[in-house]
Amino acid sequence: MSWDGSGAPVWDAEHLRIATDAAGVALWSWNVDTDEIALDERAHGLWGLPSDAPVSFDDLSACIHPADVDGARIAFKATRAVLGAYEIDFRILHGKETRWVSARGQGDDAGNVARVMFGVFLDVSKARLAA
Repeated sequence: MSWDGSGAPVWDAEHLRIATDAAGVALWSWNVDTDEIALDERAHGLWGLPSDAPVSFDDLSACIHPADVDGARIAFKATRAVLGAYEIDFRILHGKETRWVSARGQGDDAGNVARVMFGVFLDVSKARLAA
């Protein structure tokens, strides 16, 4: 890590990737106009989607557990009007395995850059099963 002239740390992409890998954080971005979703490698693995093809909102929706899909779709669409941080928990199907995922981001178009929203996915399966 490097430090700026004021003594504050400067986080570059490599340092951020080390931190997100350590925390098991999967990254996503969502173009709110085209519904195209970009996933990092961890997110592709979490969802069980190939990393060599673009992902749409419909592709992710097809992986959501049937009992959760309508609620998750409504919640994702509603995030644009949420003030501040949001968290949406739902189940996804990965082969024969069911996983709990928490999608987190900032609503009200905060952090929206050129009509693209950014957030993270966390695999919260262990915590859900423990509860």
